[in-house]
Amino acid sequence: MLSIRFVITVGCVLISSYAFAQAPAAGAKPPVPMKNLQVLPKDMPQPQVVAIMRAFNFALGVECGHCHIWTKPGDPSNDMAADTKVTKDVSREMMRMTTDLNARLATAIKKPADQIARVECATCHRGAAVPVVPPPAGACPSASEAVTTIIPRALITDLHIMRVSCK
Repeated sequence: MLSIRFVITVGCVLISSYAFAQAPAAGAKPPVPMKNLQVLPKDMPQPQVVAIMRAFNFALGVECGHCHIWTKPGDPSNDMAADTKVTKDVSREMMRMTTDLNARLATAIKKPADQIARVECATCHRGAAVPVVPPPAGACPSASEAVTTIIPRALITDLHIMRVSCK
């Protein structure tokens, strides 16, 4: 179950991203368009993209450098548009997967959107870059034993591994 803190944090991020994504004041320069957006809308304003990325950081317990060429804030060598890291491709596929799951769920349940729980990054990741889930009851004979299983290919690509912790 998602913690209240997480739900409040994501809600605040989404609300603030909407507020910052409004039209610029008269005479202000429009923000520079984002580059290489492949899953998010190509015309999504930079503040809204950044807010979504920060929600990913929180949900996975990672920083920008997990998916992007990133050294430090404001560093000219940062290259957020580069596609050199496998984790960026994985993230895009996970975004497509959650979008598809949420659409199929909405169709199957036939309830108003505000009455359906949505699958998000934190649903599985819960602050870990690789999701860790408890094993089925009695699956681990000792507390120090760990089992690694591959997530079914039907759900996502074979690049992802889910760890099952026997703690």
